[in-house]
Amino acid sequence: MRMKKIWMLGFLLTTLLLSGCAKSEAEGKEIEKEQIAVEVSKVEAKNITKDYHAAGKIYASEEVKVSSKKNGKVKSIHFDVGDFVKKGDVLYTLDNEDLITDVELKKSQYKKALENAKINYDDASNDFNNTKALYESGVLSKNDYDNVEKAYIQNKLNYQQAQRDYDSNTKTLDASIRDTMIKSPISGVVAQRNIEVEESTTNADFVIVKTDKVVVKASVSEDVINKMNIGDEVRGRIQEEDYIGKITMISPVGVNNGNTYPVEVQIENKEGLLKPGMFAEVNFEVEKKENQIVVPKKSILSIGNENYVYIVEENKPKKIVVEKNITKDGFVQVVGELKVGDLLIVKGQDYIDEKSLIQIVNKVAVEQ
Repeated sequence: MRMKKIWMLGFLLTTLLLSGCAKSEAEGKEIEKEQIAVEVSKVEAKNITKDYHAAGKIYASEEVKVSSKKNGKVKSIHFDVGDFVKKGDVLYTLDNEDLITDVELKKSQYKKALENAKINYDDASNDFNNTKALYESGVLSKNDYDNVEKAYIQNKLNYQQAQRDYDSNTKTLDASIRDTMIKSPISGVVAQRNIEVEESTTNADFVIVKTDKVVVKASVSEDVINKMNIGDEVRGRIQEEDYIGKITMISPVGVNNGNTYPVEVQIENKEGLLKPGMFAEVNFEVEKKENQIVVPKKSILSIGNENYVYIVEENKPKKIVVEKNITKDGFVQVVGELKVGDLLIVKGQDYIDEKSLIQIVNKVAVEQ
């Protein structure tokens, strides 16, 4: 009886072991047949450009140093650093009280001389008209007539000269007063004020900058200088913000032993957020290719010097070797046997090879 129980127990254990082995073998076959989920997108032809990146610095589009034509002490100042001024605004005035007094005296002298010349001319004109009438009536001789006429002509010339002297000197004297009221030659922002009241004038009393447009000055290599043109659109990044500008100057002469060429890019700055002195990154489009096979950078795999992608062909992954060219904004222009319309595996490609069983999980995107 005891032997019978032992035999039964051994039979049961053998059955369980065989059952377990069969189950493990079935699970192994199931794992072998497990499909790998992938996502795909249709290969398209697009335009792509090659960028050249350069670092630059922002400058005002126009900068003017303002100083007085006259030496003197400052009487009053009307603007300070950071103020916006319009063209023609008086920035500051010089002490001109003595000058005004002197100007008024000289103007009165020229005016008095003009008035006297006018009186003499009027008298000579009356004498000439009377003499002419008497001469024509035969009362006066030709010699008397000629003498009066000469006096008339001389007084007329004297009056005309006095008029010219008065006009020109008055204009000059008035200008001398205006020169003590120093005005801004442009509309812009006060960048520097180098004077104080009661101080003498300097070579640059004020500095006015025009910043409604700013200029980014950068340098580019000789390899790309001939691929740029005046008016080309340029993308800039300043203070973590993106801006669009245009090339306004390309130097024909290289610097730093001729290896780099200065380039200027103008950017609109209506809101005044871009300040002279800020640094900028500018991206020049130096090459543009149209209707090119372009794929997401993340879809490309590499082994050594070989680059490749996987496409889906007859529901199976197929390896396509490609050559990478222009890279921009996460996309790469490639050359190879890849063609428009191919289903490119863009997610899950790291886990497959050409023998893998795959399952496309974004069928809606594919059908579209």
